[in-house]
Amino acid sequence: MTQRVSRAIVLAAGMGSRLRFGGGEPKPLREVGGKPLLLRVLQSLKTAGIREVVVVIGFEGEAIRRRLLREKGLDLQLRFVRNEDFERQNGVSLLAAADYVDQPCILTMSDHLYSPELVRRVMDAAPLGDRSVLGVDYDVARCFDLDDATKVLTRPLPGSALTGVGRIGKELTEFDAIDTGVFLIGPAFVEALRAVEALRGDCSLSEGVRYLAEQGRFAVHDVGDVRWIDVDTPAAMERAEAMLRIFGEDFEDTPGSLLPPPPISPDGVELFAPSWVRAATPYNEDHFAVADREQGLARLMANENPFGPSPRVIQAIVEAATHGNRYPSGTGQLRRLLAERDGLGEDNVILGAGSTELIDVIIRTFVAPGEEVILGVPTFSMYEARTRVCGGIPVLVPVTEQQDYDVPAIIRSVNERSKVLFLCSPNNPTGRRIPEADLRRLLSLGLPTVIDEAYAEFGDGLTQAPLLAEYPNAIVLRTFSKAYGMAGMRLGYALAHENIIHLLRRVKVPWNVPGVTVAAACAMLEEEGEFAARMREMEQLRTGLAEGLAAIPGLRVHPGEGNFVLVDVSESGRRAPDIVAELLRQGVLIRDLSAHHATQNHVRVTVGARADNERCVSSFARMMVDRAAKERPAYVSLGDAE
Repeated sequence: MTQRVSRAIVLAAGMGSRLRFGGGEPKPLREVGGKPLLLRVLQSLKTAGIREVVVVIGFEGEAIRRRLLREKGLDLQLRFVRNEDFERQNGVSLLAAADYVDQPCILTMSDHLYSPELVRRVMDAAPLGDRSVLGVDYDVARCFDLDDATKVLTRPLPGSALTGVGRIGKELTEFDAIDTGVFLIGPAFVEALRAVEALRGDCSLSEGVRYLAEQGRFAVHDVGDVRWIDVDTPAAMERAEAMLRIFGEDFEDTPGSLLPPPPISPDGVELFAPSWVRAATPYNEDHFAVADREQGLARLMANENPFGPSPRVIQAIVEAATHGNRYPSGTGQLRRLLAERDGLGEDNVILGAGSTELIDVIIRTFVAPGEEVILGVPTFSMYEARTRVCGGIPVLVPVTEQQDYDVPAIIRSVNERSKVLFLCSPNNPTGRRIPEADLRRLLSLGLPTVIDEAYAEFGDGLTQAPLLAEYPNAIVLRTFSKAYGMAGMRLGYALAHENIIHLLRRVKVPWNVPGVTVAAACAMLEEEGEFAARMREMEQLRTGLAEGLAAIPGLRVHPGEGNFVLVDVSESGRRAPDIVAELLRQGVLIRDLSAHHATQNHVRVTVGARADNERCVSSFARMMVDRAAKERPAYVSLGDAE
């Protein structure tokens, strides 16, 4: 440029509603690392070579002016311009300082912290002429709050070697850069804002950018790898403090120089995790701790199989354990065995450490933060839990009064953000199977659709795997934890089109299934006769348990096809959590499904060994007879569910 830039305009007039706190303190004076935001901006501008700063003030403007004027050693020529219309959009603030935009100058915000190098790079952009320049960051992935960021889609400027703004706005879904909040402007930008204001009575900076961009007069300049952050929320403020601590006052690669340095707390370390991870609730395993601690307890809470592994399976485990010093092998053989059972190939199968791992892998493969996963509820809690951990949004569609999936409601919930649909069939905890006609209707939507058949063997044994030939978006999920009694060995698998399997394998970690688990599963698949006999016995046990509970006044049993019984206790005069607590006192542990989105009127009872089932029925009967029994609080939280 022919003239070195020495003036900057800083917009500090707004109310900063997303970062307000008690006492009416204006956002520009909110301290980050022991200094007000605005002061840090001014210091960065000074280091970059700026000598004169025009601060546009509005809300609590006098407090801002007094605070800056008493700062010693700032060594900047400060001017203050008041914007009386500070509740209008930010373009009005710049118009208030229009008299000072009579030469090329930097325009920036009072809540954007950045390395002085960012300002230098924008100042060193191509000659200005009648163009303005916006500093952009092409490394979109490092943006702290992408949802709230102003996005930019760049394009070549006609008749120039420069790149310019094509589109700009927070709402853009197609973009390749992020607005850093640092501009190089001249009188042309002020005229653009005046034109916009004349048209609609208000104006934002983005509208002014669009006005010039349509004329090919707004260039972009890549700021490269310099550090910056828009401090617009409490989470962003905490991240900024962490950046100062690590990279120093100028966001360079030197150790932090805050005096005195702030303590590094565990809470501060947590801030490096995404907000959706910090908001997630860990899976509650208290029910397992109680079951392990209480000797002689009837474990009817986790849909575990009452039958232990056979001698053949135990022998396979022992033999595999002798090779425990080697990485797992034999997964190819197991995948072939599983594929052949459904007339598929090895490339149609992926193994996981339980189907829970594959649920996580599927969500991480298809769902980006802010995208949606559709669930019919009540259902297996892990679908929702893993969606939230990945930053996805679970869309919960209640089942019908008959406990079936509400197919029309599910279809209505689908939109452009929908990425995965989960269907558990038979469903946990209702035990209901989705009819094939309904399933075909949902598969026709084209979404990746997971059909979780964890409990299929406990019904008629029919599978929806044949639909894979017609619907390449179908994913059939199965587990060895339930019918095969290998919950402690952790093995699940998915059947899908090979394109989907290849996607999932890119996300899944290697060596995720131990060799002893692979050996146990291969041995289990050789015991078809014993497996069939166990399934027949499980059906008899389920029938006996259901009939015993249904005979107790106040209980209503829902028929189902899982290895559990869903019981409606709404007519018992007791809430589900109270029933669980009372049965626990009698040595029987079942599950309350209130966290399953099933209200507090349902409990789920796992089909156990005959003696445990009889003990459960007797305990229910005793409780219902003695309704006046004095209750004490439960000492186990039952918020999650297998």
